[in-house]
Amino acid sequence: MAVRTFTDNSTKNFGIDAKCDAGYRVLAYSGSLGGGTLQVFTKAGDASALVPLADAKLSAAKLDDNGDAIKQMVFVSAGQVHVTLSGATAPNVEVSVE
Repeated sequence: MAVRTFTDNSTKNFGIDAKCDAGYRVLAYSGSLGGGTLQVFTKAGDASALVPLADAKLSAAKLDDNGDAIKQMVFVSAGQVHVTLSGATAPNVEVSVE
């Protein structure tokens, strides 16, 4: 499992490939997003561009059927995993990808 702490709007390389033996990865967070949004990107090989995954955004405003914030998502992709926090004010959030 790779864990990174965000205290500002930034992009962090999680240093792991999106592809794994299980066929999927899980992103989870705890703490305050500061009103921001987490988004998963991948970067294939030596490519310079980060590519956003479809439907791979989480914000505190995203709620489940019980009205609780959704704090994890499952994704399938290939390439190295990067996560961006944007639109946040004074965030303090720990993000893990497993």
